[in-house]
Amino acid sequence: MLPRLSLGAVWPVGTLLGLVFYRIGLNWGFSVSGPLAGILIVAFSLWMGFSFRVAWLLISRFGLAAMLWAVPLTFMGQEVIRCEALPRLRISFLALGYSQSNNLWIAQIASLGGVYSLTGLLTACNAAIAYGVLRRTRGAWLPALAMAFATAVLGLVSQPPDYTARPRVPVACVQAETTRMVQYVELTRQALETAPRPAIIVLPEHTITEWADGQHATVRALAGLAREHRAHILVGAHTRPERGGGCDYDNVGLLLGPDGRVAAKQAKCVPIPFFQDGNPATRQRAVQTELGCLGIYVCYDGLFTDVPRRMASMGAEVFLVPVMDVEKWPPQERWQRAQMAPFRCIELRRCAVRAASSGVSQIIDATGRVQVCRTRDEGPGVLYGAVYFNDARTVFARGGYLLAPGCCGGIPCDDLPADARRVAPKPRSQILVVVNLVSNHPCVRLVLSLPSRFVIRHWDLGLHWSLGFGHWSFSL
Repeated sequence: MLPRLSLGAVWPVGTLLGLVFYRIGLNWGFSVSGPLAGILIVAFSLWMGFSFRVAWLLISRFGLAAMLWAVPLTFMGQEVIRCEALPRLRISFLALGYSQSNNLWIAQIASLGGVYSLTGLLTACNAAIAYGVLRRTRGAWLPALAMAFATAVLGLVSQPPDYTARPRVPVACVQAETTRMVQYVELTRQALETAPRPAIIVLPEHTITEWADGQHATVRALAGLAREHRAHILVGAHTRPERGGGCDYDNVGLLLGPDGRVAAKQAKCVPIPFFQDGNPATRQRAVQTELGCLGIYVCYDGLFTDVPRRMASMGAEVFLVPVMDVEKWPPQERWQRAQMAPFRCIELRRCAVRAASSGVSQIIDATGRVQVCRTRDEGPGVLYGAVYFNDARTVFARGGYLLAPGCCGGIPCDDLPADARRVAPKPRSQILVVVNLVSNHPCVRLVLSLPSRFVIRHWDLGLHWSLGFGHWSFSL
């Protein structure tokens, strides 16, 4: 359909498709944030329409066969920008790659390039089929066969190793949503008195909504249980902000060690947009324990690829994740988040212990398989399971995470001429240095613009360094 649309129709048609897609998929947003959900749906739909326009311009410029690379490039690029690029407005729901959460064989490809690489693969496969339908020749179906072969190869090489011989560590999740702190303490005690006794227990986000210091009654009670049973207990809590911010508390995961002392405190890196959800973390730190190295991220952080990846790069071998899913929120939202969580385990080959206030609590292995879960309908209680520690680095962690951001270079090309016969302007050379110290991700960007003989005005050679995040990215 895309190549047959006119330039004036392609953006409205893409926006209309986006409205249908996001209105159905984000229907739960109206129960959570009211009219704001409608504004976001319209904004996301316009953004999807824009990606349709960019793909159309590329196809118009380079010919019908360009749809084989233009569609994956633009859709993967627009998804990365929508989901992860904006520091204060990161909303990653309904990324196409998450549709493979129930297809674990294909989902393993995320260990190579992340969940957004699956978006590129899905759109590339569909573009290849569409190309065959449009051309209606035998040779036109070769790209579809090539994509099927490539998918099979990627699936085979990304399959996880055998972890059955790894020693298991018993763990437990406490699931409850109440203002009665004694209930959390009693459920934790119940878990510790059950054989095999858990070595790690995770309680939900926002369990303690007062200042959680060493004198707080619930902290003292949990510390006593940790000391008595030689266990590690992670509890979601509010603490005094370390520095001034837009919120009057830090939303943290508070880890109590077997000696009853606070072993670590990790603040939430990405507070939920438009909510009073704590101040963004200023640093991340993995915690070395007698069991192994533990990584902590809080609730919404797990919906993004970079926060767990940085934790794994610091040595984390198991993820502990306190989560708040309010009981009155719709099941659609709850299950969407539950289906996103295994991808962080696949991308980094780490087990995760995910304790949600009203479900879905999950214990997930390093292959992304949910070993056990507890839903909202099962009510408050304890979820038992076992995890294994793993320090291996995946292709994604070694640099595959740069694949999807690299595709963002295909988005800002709205100045491509719709008519290939357009006369090119006089070539110009430019060198531009951009310094950005305003956003949460300060960066320095060097852009070298070289003249081209073709209709495209110039090529941009971008070298980008994000301060404090330890990676280079390159785009052409």
